[in-house]
This record gives sequence, structure tokens and C-alpha cells, in this order.
Amino acid sequence: MNEHWTYDKHPKYTDEKSAFYKYIRLDSTKLISSLYEIFEFHKFVSSKNYVAIDFYDGSVMYDFNTDKTIICDIDLYRRKPYINEMGRLWGSSRFMSPEEFNKGDIIDEITNVYTMGATAFVFLGGEKDRNFDKWHMGKNLYEVALKAVNPERKNRYQTIKEFIENWNNALLLDGIPEGDSSISSVM
Repeated sequence: MNEHWTYDKHPKYTDEKSAFYKYIRLDSTKLISSLYEIFEFHKFVSSKNYVAIDFYDGSVMYDFNTDKTIICDIDLYRRKPYINEMGRLWGSSRFMSPEEFNKGDIIDEITNVYTMGATAFVFLGGEKDRNFDKWHMGKNLYEVALKAVNPERKNRYQTIKEFIENWNNALLLDGIPEGDSSISSVM
């Protein structure tokens, strides 16, 4: 989503040539399907006992011709649980949980739930301004994303699987199209 070699020439929010600009303007079915692929990838990562470190919008590529989402730049992912040994970890603060700023804190699946919620806010509206008036989807989906980014770990979903289940239920409640069969097959 971030074309580093042309970033100065094509601001991602305002320039029609920016991949990010095009991506966040996809129809809701395609955008929700793409987010779902990101969530499912991180559920898989967790099942292999890893956690995401430094995941952000620059880790996502989207092929507008085939509607395929590709995740890249995962070289900093670590075995879980990972102990924050440096204080502020690598990454964009738009995607980072409070524990990613504190030396000695545990980075685990609950941390990655936060990252998935933050991802939803970056792509569906608001980024770090998480007021509903910035959100571009339904209220139920907003509530799921908001719980995922709760600063208190105990108040977040405890697994990515639980987050995805609630996300899927919110899609139905909000009447948002399910998208391709990969979404409906897990609901």
C-alpha cells in the first residue's frame, strides 16, 4: 500500500495514483474480503506460534487485476510469546498496541488482536482517530474493531480466532456483503 519509491510524488490519501488511495476505495465486498485474508493469515501465524512484529499497511500488497491480497515483509515476526526487549518496537504507531512501546511487556496473540483491529481502522476509517464518524462501515463492525484496540489487554479479544468470529457476526448484523466464498465458508 505504500510505494516507497514514489511516496513523495503520490500522497497515499489524496492521490489517485496511490495504491492506498485505490485500495480504501474498493467496493465493500472486495475490501472486506481483503481484510479477511489479512486476519486469516495472522490466525495462521498464531497457529504456528508466531506473533507479528512490524506489521503495517506497507506489509500489504493488493493486485487490483486479480483482487488478491499478498502479505510481505514479515521478517521481524517472532516466536510467541515474545518479550519486548527494546521499548518501542519497530513499526508504525498506527498499528501498535501499548505493549509494543514498553520494555519487558509480553507480545503475544492478544497483541496481534490489537494489530488486526488497528488494521481495520486504517483501512476502514479513522486510523488513530477511532470515532464512529470516521468509520466507513456499520456500527457492529466498528464495535468489534474498537474492542480489539482496547488499551487494556484483558478487555480485548483473547485470540485472533475469537476476533474473526465476532467480525463475521458483525458483518451479518450490519448487512455487509459477505464477499467471496472464503468468507462465507468459515461463518
